Parts: sequence; C-alpha cells; structure tokens
Amino acid sequence: MTVNMASGVDWRVKFGFVTLPIAHSAGFNVVTLLAFRFFTDNLAISAAAAGFLFAIVKVYDGLLDPAVGAWTDRFESRWGRRLPFVAAGGVMMVGGVLMIFSPPDIASPLLLQIFLGFALLLHASGYTALTIPGLAMLVEASKDYHARTSLMAWRVFGNSIGVVIGSTMPALLLVTWGAGRQGHTGMSMIVAGAVALATVLTLLALANAPRTVPDGETERYRLKDQVKLAWDNQPFRLLAFAHMFVLAGTAVTSAAGAYFTRYVLELPDSYLGSYYMVAMIGSVATMPAWVWFSRKAGKKSAYITAMTSYGLMHLLWFTATKGEAMELLGLRALLTGVAAGGMILTSYSMMTDAVRFDYIRSGLRREGAFAGFTTLLDKLSAAAGIALMGFFLQYRGYAATTQAADASQPESAVNAILICLTIVPFVAMLCAGLIVSRYKLNEADLVEPDPA
Repeated sequence: MTVNMASGVDWRVKFGFVTLPIAHSAGFNVVTLLAFRFFTDNLAISAAAAGFLFAIVKVYDGLLDPAVGAWTDRFESRWGRRLPFVAAGGVMMVGGVLMIFSPPDIASPLLLQIFLGFALLLHASGYTALTIPGLAMLVEASKDYHARTSLMAWRVFGNSIGVVIGSTMPALLLVTWGAGRQGHTGMSMIVAGAVALATVLTLLALANAPRTVPDGETERYRLKDQVKLAWDNQPFRLLAFAHMFVLAGTAVTSAAGAYFTRYVLELPDSYLGSYYMVAMIGSVATMPAWVWFSRKAGKKSAYITAMTSYGLMHLLWFTATKGEAMELLGLRALLTGVAAGGMILTSYSMMTDAVRFDYIRSGLRREGAFAGFTTLLDKLSAAAGIALMGFFLQYRGYAATTQAADASQPESAVNAILICLTIVPFVAMLCAGLIVSRYKLNEADLVEPDPA
C-alpha cells in the first residue's frame, strides 16, 4: 500500500472538508426537518404511511452504504477513489430535493407515494455517495491523532453551515412564500442550488487532497465481511452500537421539531428557522472549546459530556409552554447547539480513530468499508426511529391534511409530539453514554510501529 500523505494539512483540504458537509448537510436537513410534515400536512399522507415510507427508504439506503464504501476502496480513476462518487452524489442529491418538494399533481394516493418513494431513494443515494467518501477521505488526510480532530472540527463547521442552509433558510422562506406547495417548490430550488454549488467547490478543493492508493487488487468486502470487520474491532463495535442510539434519537427530534413548534409552541416557521440559526451559532462558536476539552479530558469524556448535555436539554423542553419568552427559547436553542456540536465532533473523531486502529493492526486500507458499515447502522437506526414516530403519532390520533395553515390536532397527538422531542432523545443518549463508557482506545494505541 502506497500512501501519499503530507505531514501538514493544506488549506484547500480544510476548505474541502467544509464545503463537502455543506452539500450533504443542506440536502439532508431540509428533507429531515420538513419532508415528513410536508407529506402529512400538504399531501394528506397519513403519519403511519409517511413513517413507513421513510423507513423503507432508509433501510435501502443503509444496505447501499456498505456496498458503496467497499466500492470506493477498490475504485480507481484519474481523480482517485472517492471524488467521482462525490460528483455523482451531488447530482442525485439535487434531483432528490427538487422531486420531494415538487411532486406532480397525482390523483392516486398510491401513485403519489410511489413517486415520493423514488424521490426519497434518489435523495438517499446522493447522501450516501457524498458522505461515505468524505468519512474515508478524512481518515486518509492525516496520520496525526489530534489533527483528525481538528479536521473534524472543520467538518462540523461545514455541517453547521449546511444546517442553516437546509433548516433555517427553508423555514424562513416558507414564512415569506407561504407553507403551501408553491412555497415548498421555491424553497427546494434554493436549497438544491446551494447543494450543487457546494459540491462543485468540494471537487475543486479536494482534487489534490492526500489519499491512499492501493498497490494491487483491493479485497472485495461483502456485507457479511464488513460486519465481521466491525465486530472484530472492539472500539469500533462499541462506537457503532452507541451511534445507533444517537442517530435514532436525533432522527426523531429532527422530524418532530417542525411539529413541535407548530402544534405545541404554536409558533410560525420563522421561529423554527431562528432555532437552527441560534443552535448553529452555539455549535460553531464552541468548537474550539470542544477541541480543547477533548485534548485535556480525552475524547471519550468529551463525547459522554456532549451526549448527556444534549439529552438533558431536550428533556427540559417539557417545561416549554405557549407564549414562553423568546429569550428563553433562544437560550434553549443555543445550549442544544453547543451539545450537538460537541457530540458530532467527538463521535466521528473517535470513529476515525477506530478505523485507524484497524490499519495499525492489519496494515490494510479499509476506510471505505468501515465508513459504509457506519452509515448502514446510522440509516437503520434512523429508519427505526422515524417509523416508530410515525406509527406513534398515528396511534395517538394525528390527522393528515392538505391545508397546513388551518391544521389542528387532538391533545393526544400533541402530547405524542412532546414525547418524541423530549423523552426519546434523553433515553437514547443515556443508552449511548452507557455503551461508550466501556470504550478504552487512546492515542498510544494508534502509533504506527516502526518498520523492521
């Protein structure tokens, strides 16, 4: 295995690790935040049917991830192993966003759901093609234990910008243009344009990024092989199980947030947009502090601290009431963003360490296989969370409609929304923290042995 790896990190590489997550985060968040509500409140699709549709697509997407990860490990081109996937992912993400929020007028509910299912499949495939190469390239970008944390901080910064583009901006646009179908169409065009621009900038910035190059034929890792790889790597195995709870909890809170502001707080979407803007500020502003804390206390302690804070902040939404002061709502958003930023930074930084640990032990470059398996668990966990939320809302009497502006829900459904935003993430983070407490990998375990 020949490795082309500079000791420092070029500014263009850092820039690329900002623009790449902007592309996938913007496209992902607009769908995660608003598509479920768009289906139930604008297209009259029942909550259970919408949840089932999202779950099926996420299962497909999860099964696709390991295949794409292994494919990027053995793919060869003049642009390297990963960048062609990024280019394809950007195209599919743009198409998926546009189709999800701009469906044609289809009288048959079944045909409409089939169309939306295809749009979600295209969107999910684009997300996979953008994220898996990005995770693999981050592992390749530096051998240094703390440099990867710093690169992850740049990635979180880009992810936060993507949150603003995919969450704050769409919500504000819906206030301006209306939350009807036309408003959603215009909003999706703006977000899709941002995804396309970020993808192009990424391709330019990472064209000459450090990358690993296989000397010979790369072993083909089937799904069962990737499962065995992950299971045999004890640090990775623990992080993967913990990540399942984290992703299930955050997927539910993201989807429930748009319902919570409308039906519990009874606030317009402008607050929803402001929430994510303030949360992004908290996440980005405290990133240097999280990097410092992870160096001083260790990545494990920082991760558990961030998860605990995130779970508690969501649990405290139980005390939120209609008419609560905007200053207090803003403080809640700020502190939640601080916790979320630390959680993203430390979790993925530790994941790259676990993948690095595999290379130290085996001498084989299998970053894509691990990245694919990581996102497989992410998607399956999110699928379970979203499906259960949909069926739970349906069970509690949530009524689908095409008149979002005049929609109202029974108290039982409103309480179900509150539970999804508070108890679910708190329990999920508690379980994840207990698993991570057994993690023991440290910097000394990741030093490459001197060649004989």
